[in-house]
Amino acid sequence: MARYVFGPVPSRRLGISLGMDIVIPKTCNLNCVFCECGPTKDWTIERQHFISYEDFIQELELALKEVTPDYVTFSGSGEPTLSLDLGKIIHYIKKEHPSIKIAVITNSLLLHREDVLEEIQEADLIMPSLHTVRQEIFEKIVRVYPNYRIETVLEGLQKLCSCFRGNIDLELFLIEGLNTSFSDLKAYATFVKTLSYRKLQLNSLDRPGTESWVKPVPYHKLLEIKEYLEQEGLSGVEIIGKFNTNQKITEDESRMKAMKERRKYTVEEIKSLYK
Repeated sequence: MARYVFGPVPSRRLGISLGMDIVIPKTCNLNCVFCECGPTKDWTIERQHFISYEDFIQELELALKEVTPDYVTFSGSGEPTLSLDLGKIIHYIKKEHPSIKIAVITNSLLLHREDVLEEIQEADLIMPSLHTVRQEIFEKIVRVYPNYRIETVLEGLQKLCSCFRGNIDLELFLIEGLNTSFSDLKAYATFVKTLSYRKLQLNSLDRPGTESWVKPVPYHKLLEIKEYLEQEGLSGVEIIGKFNTNQKITEDESRMKAMKERRKYTVEEIKSLYK
């Protein structure tokens, strides 16, 4: 039974992505209103050992015998930087499978910590999120752990961009009426211009989120926001598109079940990747 490795996932950002879940499901330091995994059950900022390292490696090796992913991706159903096994696993993959690309998707809350920054150095791609630079909007979107300030996230992103040797793709998740005003976007652009990154990816609701009132931003509005951010001097701005691949993968029942438990994939999404 797959407990830690799931998919591969048809990812709109990464292509064929083999998922790595190294925390207990729905363990997070945020409780985002748009999260596809549902509300946070274990709300913590303490880094811990959540998994059996040996069992994880066994699952990973079995999956890699059957699948050649575009990326192995640390994401799953919680915040991966909460795991004290993150760096050890990244190092193992790079040592034993040097050709495999590693992505870490993070909500950025722990990037100010030196231990976290050190552990992710061997990854190929870090995908940190930043949805606003204003505290009041930050609290409404991510329902942050008590007493955490947006300044901590901004500090962490600056540290990451100054020391990470791989690629950094920022994500801006847009929610109509919360972080889509031009005044908020102007402040956002002013900060992001201080960072070194490859892409700024604009995202909006694609599957049901935690809160039913969260609605996707219409595509024409996404285009307006993209143009505005570019006018404000930001480079590499793109709207996340649909998943597309010519490769078809034979379904592994256990990893497929684990994938469906973590995301509400549509029949069309599954058919786009699996035989």
